[in-house]
Amino acid sequence: MTAECIFCEIAGGRASARVIAEWDDAIAFAPRSGGVTAGHVIVVPRRHVADVGVDPTVTGAVMARAAELAARMDAVNVITSKGVSATQTVFHLHVHVVPRRPGDGLPLPWTPQHEAAARTAAAEADMAAPHWTLGEVPANIRLVCAREPLPAGPSVFLAGPTPDQAVPVPSWRPDAINELSAQWDGDRPLTVLCPESRGRRRAERYEHQVDWESAARDAAGAILFWIPRDMKTLPGMTTNVEWGLDVRTGRAVLGCPPDCPNPERNRYLIHLAHRYAVPVCATLPDTATAALMITKEKIAEAEAKLRTGSTEKGRT
Repeated sequence: MTAECIFCEIAGGRASARVIAEWDDAIAFAPRSGGVTAGHVIVVPRRHVADVGVDPTVTGAVMARAAELAARMDAVNVITSKGVSATQTVFHLHVHVVPRRPGDGLPLPWTPQHEAAARTAAAEADMAAPHWTLGEVPANIRLVCAREPLPAGPSVFLAGPTPDQAVPVPSWRPDAINELSAQWDGDRPLTVLCPESRGRRRAERYEHQVDWESAARDAAGAILFWIPRDMKTLPGMTTNVEWGLDVRTGRAVLGCPPDCPNPERNRYLIHLAHRYAVPVCATLPDTATAALMITKEKIAEAEAKLRTGSTEKGRT
């Protein structure tokens, strides 16, 4: 016995407890707290032993007594702990015999960690899965996804609502990429700037995604807005903000399908487009055509500047 061990006091009869069973070498009693389930019992040796690892003989005897009690129960956890890190709070060997019932809601000490690990594993598997299926990217398209380096050359940014990972709806961007590929007749690949991430790899910080999208829209030869507005699955709230930023750039085109679930939510965007002479289209092929017209105009302007610069340099 030790001077300040409550379990030694109970085993020696010097402290009160609701005793469930007694043996020469051990005693079983109900926790003073009432226990974590009905019928919860603590079994301790009469001899003071600090924990399960101190004396295998004593531990074996206590486990045998716990087994006698457990044999009377249909379902039970038999648990002992060693050390503070293992949640031991009374340093006298004790074994919890905890009856279990369906739906009792009692988590074991490691259950939250198991659940957290399962959530992490599921999230990692989800992140590793393709966000959408493109198949093979067309040969005349150079696909640049979120947070990837921005190359020079003719490019179109695909602006519009992005499916949330929690909402199982397909992205519209694969169709847009294929449509741009079918119409592009330039002498070099067209860069398509896509704000969706490869393999659902999220940005470390939200600001990193926002900064990349802003830089990509600024760098794009044309900004193709396609807004199949659906307030339940594709609300496009940030798309509204982006449209307000880009409507006066001279590089934006607006595609709003009239048969989308919530076409009324696109009325203001269409009004602004008319006000600033931005092309408005009702189909994705027509929107791609309008975006490529702007792209080719920007290429022609750049080539004209280059020729003018060369001529002026020759004169000097």
